[in-house]
Amino acid sequence: MVLLCGWNMATAQTPTFVDDIAPIIFDKCAKCHYNGGVAPFELLTYSQVSSRGTWIQSEINSGNMPPWPPDNSYNEYVHNRSLSAAQIQAINDWVNGGMPQGNVANTPPAPVFTAGAKLAGTPDISIRIPDYRSKATSSNDDYVCFSIPSGLTANRIIKSIEIIPGDPSIVHHCLAFVDLNATYVTDTTSHGCAGPSSNTVPLIGAYAPGGSPTTFPDDNLLRLGVEMPAGANMVLAMHYPEGSFGKLDSTRINIHFYPQSVSNYREVSAEPVIYDYNFTINANTIDSVDAYYPNANQGVPVPVSLYSIFPHAHLLGKSFIVYAVNNSAPFDRIPLMHIPEWDFEWQDFYVFKYLQKLPVGYKLYGKALYDNTTNNPYNPNNPPQNVSFGLNTADEMFLVYFQYFAYQIGDEHINVDSLIQLQTPTSQIEPVAVNQNGLFLSAYPNPSDDQTTLYYFVDKQEKVSLQIYNLSGQLVQTLVQQEQQGEQWTQWNGKDASGNPVAAGVYISKLQVGDRIVTQKLTRN
Repeated sequence: MVLLCGWNMATAQTPTFVDDIAPIIFDKCAKCHYNGGVAPFELLTYSQVSSRGTWIQSEINSGNMPPWPPDNSYNEYVHNRSLSAAQIQAINDWVNGGMPQGNVANTPPAPVFTAGAKLAGTPDISIRIPDYRSKATSSNDDYVCFSIPSGLTANRIIKSIEIIPGDPSIVHHCLAFVDLNATYVTDTTSHGCAGPSSNTVPLIGAYAPGGSPTTFPDDNLLRLGVEMPAGANMVLAMHYPEGSFGKLDSTRINIHFYPQSVSNYREVSAEPVIYDYNFTINANTIDSVDAYYPNANQGVPVPVSLYSIFPHAHLLGKSFIVYAVNNSAPFDRIPLMHIPEWDFEWQDFYVFKYLQKLPVGYKLYGKALYDNTTNNPYNPNNPPQNVSFGLNTADEMFLVYFQYFAYQIGDEHINVDSLIQLQTPTSQIEPVAVNQNGLFLSAYPNPSDDQTTLYYFVDKQEKVSLQIYNLSGQLVQTLVQQEQQGEQWTQWNGKDASGNPVAAGVYISKLQVGDRIVTQKLTRN
């Protein structure tokens, strides 16, 4: 967690780059803004940052930067690039105050990225595809698969994986598989190879724009990995989109292994668990696609721990929601991911800050909204045309990948964030509040010192009231007073009906749907 290095919002002192702004920029922006990174310019020095200070201020206030599609109030994830309200305020005050540099001698060291790699250290193996020029055309994207010997002479356990595109401007995505039996064959001629589907060639990682390297926790509390046997091949399934024809790529994958003495680890699996391969979004419509796993009428037979989630759609995508629901109590839900504004350019395996337990009897549910109208500036067709599932970027997809493993008692209390030492947790999501009437109401984050998002579900069209009370029973704020149906979100900014901030303490949110009522405690810091 980036601290604001002694700067206090209550003081009139202007933040400085050295003490206050550099730690934020280095942690939240530099991973893209470095020489060879996905961003078009660097943000590693005072001059580089201050020369773009007003642009940075505009981008962070609009929410465009840093790019981070997930709704942090629905669940929490590792690698979080979003800025806190205090960090945004610090940057605003710094820019408005003339962007002072501070004591140069105290400048923190800028992060160093070498040869495009973000993971520190020398990889145990680095596998590169042969130089390949994209064959994508105006009507067909180019999908090719490379099967490359790993050269391993002994079984090893993968600890970290980093896929580095040779030309980030043309690599739509790369899926990495381990061919256990070394039988999968390179395919650069069909131009429709989306990757293996056999259980003997499991998926171990992926790259898409905005993606982060995969580093598994290595701790006695939780040690995760993927076995790579001796003699195995690596299969890299590449996707090059329209507009990339003739451009050269040389994507590689760097793999770091555990020491050979390590044997007490838990094997991670990865696959598209929720999917629909047969749908059409009609022209000039806004429509949705959804699916369950195992299916709409069946929950999982054994408990599972969910490590990460990767939803995937193309240019018509508008939003995503994914949760687990109890098969025998359909209003008991576990929120997993909400992306309110889908961004095709920023996709990733989002690692849960806390392992998510999928109990016996629960099923996974995913739903994506698609905008196939002229109001969608990313619509590949003008005028809009019917779009179905397909491999091309101008087609559509509905997939939700998970990384997961067998559940052990206590998994849901494991803080993954702290184990891989990326940042310190600030809060833990409280469970959904449920009552006998089948209503539920959840609040994230809780406790909170910023916005609190309240999430609830209305099973049929009814009059809904959502209000905030203090512990004396006095009405503080009315958030909702209207008829609603379906999934709903609203936010409380910690202010009363007059717009004044409330005092720190405990408050009660009250949801009334018809004559049914459920309440949830809210703590304001």
